[in-house]
Amino acid sequence: MISIIMPVYNTEAYLQEAVESIIGQSLPFRENIMLYLLDDASTDHSLAVCRDYERQYPENIKVVHFDENQGVSAVRNFGLSLCREHTGTIVGFVDSDDRLHQDALKRVEDFFDGHREVNMAVAEIYFFGAKEGSHKLNWRFDEREVVHILEDYTYPQYYIGGAFFQQPAWEKLSFDETMNFWEDALAVNQVILAEEKYGLIKDAIYYYRKREDESSLVDSAWHDRGRYIPFLDHGYLRLMDYCKKEKRRLLPYIQFVVVYHMRLFMVKSRTEVVHELMDNEDLAIFRKKLRRILRRIKTDVIVHIPTTLPVVEAMLSIRKGKKVRARRTYTEDDCIFSYHGYEFTRMSERSVYLSGIVEKPEERRGMWRGRFNTPIFQMAKEDYIFAEHNGVRVDSIRCRCQRELYILGEKMRNYRYAGFVIAIPEEWESARFGIHTKGIDIMLNEVVFAEVLERIESRKREEEEGEEDGTRIYTYAQGDSCGTDCT
Repeated sequence: MISIIMPVYNTEAYLQEAVESIIGQSLPFRENIMLYLLDDASTDHSLAVCRDYERQYPENIKVVHFDENQGVSAVRNFGLSLCREHTGTIVGFVDSDDRLHQDALKRVEDFFDGHREVNMAVAEIYFFGAKEGSHKLNWRFDEREVVHILEDYTYPQYYIGGAFFQQPAWEKLSFDETMNFWEDALAVNQVILAEEKYGLIKDAIYYYRKREDESSLVDSAWHDRGRYIPFLDHGYLRLMDYCKKEKRRLLPYIQFVVVYHMRLFMVKSRTEVVHELMDNEDLAIFRKKLRRILRRIKTDVIVHIPTTLPVVEAMLSIRKGKKVRARRTYTEDDCIFSYHGYEFTRMSERSVYLSGIVEKPEERRGMWRGRFNTPIFQMAKEDYIFAEHNGVRVDSIRCRCQRELYILGEKMRNYRYAGFVIAIPEEWESARFGIHTKGIDIMLNEVVFAEVLERIESRKREEEEGEEDGTRIYTYAQGDSCGTDCT
């Protein structure tokens, strides 16, 4: 038996799709699945939808209605108490605006049948709705079936959606009802610490809806002041202290769980929200608390975070209380960025980005404009971009760029020399670009000019369509070299 706990709150528009994805599983619904629809005082018609399904499947669907809003953690805890009616059931969680692939629960059942020693496992996540595609952590499913956290510390897990538990694990599961975000990460990782392993069920797909209005709890939480200074204590530090208490040391796995999530505060979109919610005094307190956390995390863990180099450097700088930059090692034809022996990237792996053809000023009409498109490297005044085709080389002309990179109030990069214009001969259909720095030439990416023009035209069409229907389209063009950010 598989029991699905589905908290419901004002999701009338999505609820039918979520429920039908459970009823329509390839694993026969009536014989194998219990669905708990827990309506948390919805003010729309969600409860009516739930009751209608309960009437159709009285043996398989149980509806509970709360007259007063309890919060998602309390509802999930109540759902767990209902599951005790079915000894030995597998418990899973699906949000009422998400859905499962039709084979998901069959794959869950098969996984646990084949891995008797595993009591918790998770499904792959794919986005749908306003955003589509694979979740960034789905790479794990190609590398492991079972993650042993004492060995595989760079395999973090955060979400309750698409997580499944056998009884020895779900009996240890409890959600903090005082938290309104990250409560699932805290609860899930407390179970993972107890089990010291969890499974990865490839092709058991959980579809996570990204709403057009970003009204989900995950999206709206970033605009809550409690998401910042208080969260560092109630989220990160609480999990770290729990790990130290239970395991007598702070495991690298938990260190990685914390810093991999912490990077979200530092990427550009989140940083803009940070400055909206905190003044300079609050930001100083926030950085001080971050330093307290980062000083408990090993350098080797921080450098293994899969993120941009400036984010890693920002964490190391906050941790040490002084500016830290990756080491650059120049070879005959490349530059290697590393820290403490760990190689982050090479200059040859980066690229230039062409954003259009210059119309003004007149003396540069017809030239391509672009930018050295990398956050890792701040070009010096003497550096320049060039292009080569069939042994012929054309050097660029510098075009000052206004772009700068700040992370939590600290300037990490100034890209004033990254913009350029370049006169590409009309007969060239493509060219290999490169950068000249420190007296050496480093070859970068190949560019097909017709493809660039098609991309630009496609972007213009999207912007025009967005203006017509009243939707503002945000494109990469807003940061183009020699466009709005360059002079």
